[in-house]
Amino acid sequence: MSDALESLNGLIVPLADRGLLLPNVAVAELSGYRRHEAPPASSPDWFLGWMRWRDQRVAVMDPASLFGLPSSNDTSRDQALVMNAIGGRGGVHFFALRVSGIPRSRKVLRGEISAESEQPVLPGILQQVRLAEVEQPLLIPDLQALEQQLADVGAFG
Repeated sequence: MSDALESLNGLIVPLADRGLLLPNVAVAELSGYRRHEAPPASSPDWFLGWMRWRDQRVAVMDPASLFGLPSSNDTSRDQALVMNAIGGRGGVHFFALRVSGIPRSRKVLRGEISAESEQPVLPGILQQVRLAEVEQPLLIPDLQALEQQLADVGAFG
């Protein structure tokens, strides 16, 4: 079997009390969190508005809030993780996740990851997993579903 099937270059992304596990290729850049344009008043709490990034208007969401997880009161470490859009919407190339700190790069080997079957999967999450040498369970988000959530609230309009 090839190395590509045996390992994945990933990022462990901190949220307030959990972490996300993302493939490196899904992430465009880590940027300082700043919101330039507030969302409409009728928007859900998890939609934070838009930021400017590389001369583009990028929708920003709070995944912890969307998943129903506690959010951190300490916003001093917040970062914007700019994601490559995969939904095929014309003109939409990126969206951003507000995260609680700096992601850690990690090569994930097939034998060191296991599904966490006791825990129910949250909306917007594909799988909750355990990774060797990582204390807390990690969430693998459904990136296409996150994009769709943003589209549903008019973030890309």
